[in-house]
Amino acid sequence: MPKDFFAFKQFTIYQPYADVMKVSTDSVLLGCFANVENINQGNALDIGCGTGLLCLMLAQKNRSLKIIGIDINANACECAQYNVKQSPFYQQIEISNISLKNFLNKSNISYDVIISNPPYFSNSLQSQRTEKNIYRHQQEMTYEELLKSVNVLLKDDGLFYVVIPYYEEKQFRTLINDHNLYIHKTLIVWAHPKKQYPHIFIFEIQKHSSEYNHIQNLYIYNDQFRYSEEYLNFTKEFYLFVK
Repeated sequence: MPKDFFAFKQFTIYQPYADVMKVSTDSVLLGCFANVENINQGNALDIGCGTGLLCLMLAQKNRSLKIIGIDINANACECAQYNVKQSPFYQQIEISNISLKNFLNKSNISYDVIISNPPYFSNSLQSQRTEKNIYRHQQEMTYEELLKSVNVLLKDDGLFYVVIPYYEEKQFRTLINDHNLYIHKTLIVWAHPKKQYPHIFIFEIQKHSSEYNHIQNLYIYNDQFRYSEEYLNFTKEFYLFVK
């Protein structure tokens, strides 16, 4: 299959544009972590949907979900619309080329699930390519704006799933507290056991507090630098190479 395509078990992602984020391990793990199977006839929102990967993963997990994916990048939305139309889940998903700010102003419903793989690198050196900056850096959507919007758009008993790089984790936890949101589950992802620092944190966040915060560690590779059994088991419903 050409490199512009990434095939999963039940759908394929077309991703030809240079200014559109490619399929990443981070997004796949975020989609696998999201617990949406038991939501009946609910509504889900993917903020910064890119090529539609997370929309399609949620749809595969729950055929009763109605999912909206929004992205400010027109090329990303073109890819997402194409990928949705080519999938078995096209009746569940709507893609809209719109900023989060404008979407917030026009939205009139609350969501059972919100999911986002937001721009990283809030303080790091930026690329000279403007289009790359938009999806890699917090120019169009900051963590602050994301959490403010989640507070408005999420149902009182809704679930918010987000992936954050380890070096942004402390800042993000502070912002979560500032917005009266609460972490209920955490997946700490490590590249392999010999790494000193984690790769990413994936959070399940809700509007109500809980004394119980389930924390799970996951290693992508084992000591032999082969995919770990836990990683293969975690992603087996989606990756073609996992039996």
